[in-house]
Amino acid sequence: MTEAKAGHTAAVGPNQGSAALAMQQINHQMVQEGRRKFSSHLEDSVLDYLHNNPINIEACLATCNKLFGNVVNNPDEEKYRKVKASSNTLKNTVMVVKGGEDLLLHAGWVPRVMEMEKYWMFDAAPDSVRFGVLKEALHLTERALHTVHEKAEKKRKEHEEKLHHDSAEKERIRLAIEEDKAERRQRAEQAAAAAKAAAAAAAAAPAPAPAPTAATRSSPTRRSPAGLKRR
Repeated sequence: MTEAKAGHTAAVGPNQGSAALAMQQINHQMVQEGRRKFSSHLEDSVLDYLHNNPINIEACLATCNKLFGNVVNNPDEEKYRKVKASSNTLKNTVMVVKGGEDLLLHAGWVPRVMEMEKYWMFDAAPDSVRFGVLKEALHLTERALHTVHEKAEKKRKEHEEKLHHDSAEKERIRLAIEEDKAERRQRAEQAAAAAKAAAAAAAAAPAPAPAPTAATRSSPTRRSPAGLKRR
């Protein structure tokens, strides 16, 4: 009886081991599929420099990297497994990037409403497929951060140069306006001085002789008695 039982146990053992191995392979395949979807979305949507500013992408990935890393490195800490959707950090980094919200979904985070407030939560067990996908997502975001950092630095430099150029241009325009005002003021002062000088010259000139009146022009000239002809 003991030998039969031992034989039965030996027969079942390898089958259980095969089933466990098969399950591990399935889980691994599912994790890799999740990794592929996350990577594809990351490359096609988030790392889309045509629609997303590199500086915003870097901030988005930095926030995701912190969220993912906190859970992976502290799987038993519940405080790292949820974040308010109204969080300024989340809104100003992840949500401003095209594809940022879906990046959380592909990493296994899900939206939940608790006590009339929306949260983003990661509620998968450490030995689950979703947790495995989260680990892969963490590696991918870390790698992407190194790639985007150089582009973000270049963009920041371009932005600073533009600000400097704009500032210099504004200063040039301001000086031109001030110079134009000064020239106008100088011309006005010169015109006023000329008008004043002309008025002074007119006041100093001798008065013109009075013109003959109409009566003076029409009266006959008296003849001298000596000038009369003798008859």
